Amino acid sequence: MAVYSQTNVGIYIDALAVNGFANELSLTATADELEFTTFASGGWRQKRAGLANYMADVKGFQDYAATGVDPAFPVSGLGGSSTITVAPTGGAAVADPAFFGSGVLTQYTPLTGAVGELAKFDFGWSGSAQLVRGQMLHPVAARTATGNGTTTTFTTPTATQALYASFHVQSVTGTGSIVFTVQTDDNSGMTTPTTRLTSSTFTGVGAGTASLAGALAGETHIRVVYTITGFSSVTFAVAAGVL
Repeated sequence: MAVYSQTNVGIYIDALAVNGFANELSLTATADELEFTTFASGGWRQKRAGLANYMADVKGFQDYAATGVDPAFPVSGLGGSSTITVAPTGGAAVADPAFFGSGVLTQYTPLTGAVGELAKFDFGWSGSAQLVRGQMLHPVAARTATGNGTTTTFTTPTATQALYASFHVQSVTGTGSIVFTVQTDDNSGMTTPTTRLTSSTFTGVGAGTASLAGALAGETHIRVVYTITGFSSVTFAVAAGVL
């Protein structure tokens, strides 16, 4: 068994790479505990899982500059929805593991610390949809023209599952747009790709998710395609997974 040391975690929340400011992260999924114990239960409690939820808590060093944490997640943003992607091993390569979903900003500590100490922040999000365990389709990188991401293998969803993806546009240069499509195929050469998901059209920095329910029988490989119009450069990250 490989022992994992948490030294390089990719944390992308909306358009900001928070890992450049954060030094502590917790990602927790829970389900309500529902008890239906009766006199016929043999003296043991009987339980079922109820509604599920996940929580993301990120702590780190505060930065009030225009490109910092505070402007990205102001106190007025409480209750607003965010797209969250966490890459435990850094997310520097295609197929690196990733957890992602949508969350609502519910906890905000813009400043904490004693005199003479570094200013710190503590932000918390509560999930507003599924927490998906997937993989990076495109690590954070700048692209200057339309292209295809690297193809990687994936486990196709069954009839009761769905394919999900998250998109984070972190910076743009110029005026234009970018659209992402997630394609699957039954071979690594992607000779007959089928588009499964399409993002919204981004005309600046931003983030979002997309999903497709149902089985994709026979599909074994996946990639992202990015269509850039007008922009001279776009920096972005994309993850996908099945749940």
